[in-house]
Amino acid sequence: MRLDGYESALLGRRAGVSPTLARTAVELYALGGLYGRVVDLPADKAVSRGVEIEGDKDRVVANELDRLRVLPTLADSLRWSRLTGGAAIVVVANDGGTLRAPLETSRLDTIEELKVFDLDDVSPTEQRYSDPTKANFGMPEVYQVRTQASGTVNAEFYVHETRLIPVPGDPLPRRIAAIKGVPWAGRSAITRAYQTISDYSQSLRWALGILERKQQAIYGMKGLAELIQAQLEDIVQKRIALVDSARNILNTVAIDSEDDYRIEDTNVVGVRDIVNEFQIGLSAETGIPVTLLFGRSPAGQNATGDADFATFHDLVEGLQRNKASPALERLVALILAQKSVRKKLEQWAIVWPPLESPSEKEQADVRKTNADAAAAEANALNTLAGAGMISEEEGKDYLIAEGKYGLDKDAGDARAAAQYAAQA
Repeated sequence: MRLDGYESALLGRRAGVSPTLARTAVELYALGGLYGRVVDLPADKAVSRGVEIEGDKDRVVANELDRLRVLPTLADSLRWSRLTGGAAIVVVANDGGTLRAPLETSRLDTIEELKVFDLDDVSPTEQRYSDPTKANFGMPEVYQVRTQASGTVNAEFYVHETRLIPVPGDPLPRRIAAIKGVPWAGRSAITRAYQTISDYSQSLRWALGILERKQQAIYGMKGLAELIQAQLEDIVQKRIALVDSARNILNTVAIDSEDDYRIEDTNVVGVRDIVNEFQIGLSAETGIPVTLLFGRSPAGQNATGDADFATFHDLVEGLQRNKASPALERLVALILAQKSVRKKLEQWAIVWPPLESPSEKEQADVRKTNADAAAAEANALNTLAGAGMISEEEGKDYLIAEGKYGLDKDAGDARAAAQYAAQA
């Protein structure tokens, strides 16, 4: 196919531009980069500092958590929950029953393994609870779980809901969640974020195009129109190619005396600001600060980034409290129900360590502040006692009640009780 004369002469042959194929969220996540970072950062941060089981002095539960790789499992479940709107942890347990049968905790010998599946792999069956007097009325009793691509032999299995620990996605209106048929189905956290990432990537491509055209060479060739009319486009292309091959910072460009050759410099002011705005937009969509997403230093005068990290920590603590903790509580309860665990815990609680440890200087500042406050309080009590407004005994009782200076509060309570008994 012969193009227009000017197009053939000045542009030459051009390769066809293939349209960009639409990709699913899972396919985009598999590409990595920002697509993976906005999903992985909060999930990995949520479990990065581990978890403590209060009351587990002998590490009975902690050892089981390590054996079952619970923290990596929780990280993956939070990851797929953010990506697809939900995830499920399937408990492979040795209780004498099949996966399709209810889990019998009274016969639970050992939890063998934990498997994580995203919401796209899990679908409810027609088998549902039918007792209208129970809270689970109408809820799916058995779920179908896909382990491989559809159409593969033995790629599916059925699991009872008591062997499945859900990790929901972001909240959805009940009416919309009911469409999916899974009671704990939620909203994906990255739908709009992925669109913003695509816009950001497009802005980078456009910025690169602007840089490529920042210095545009213009070659005014004498007799160009006549050469094209004579269908001598090859000669035109050859002359342009010769000029382009000779053009660089060290060479001299030789042209006909009646030709014209000049460089037009394009202004790129404002491009950086536009790209930065796309970065801020992505941060707003994900709740992850720009400093973490792009590895940038905090901007602005006296900027420390504390506010940015506080927002991110709120996001991570929400994942821990609302999604990871309910799943972990169920897992700990099942761990303690195992016959292989001889020592049971009467009371226990899940405690997430702080997401950020204070530096030595910050710890020293806190100790100094507390010491100054204690000194001011002691001086105030001394002044009140000296003025006769309180007695030394009353001041001591106050310090005992506050547990200051190592004074035993229980001893104070016992002495007060003894005084009351004597008076009575």
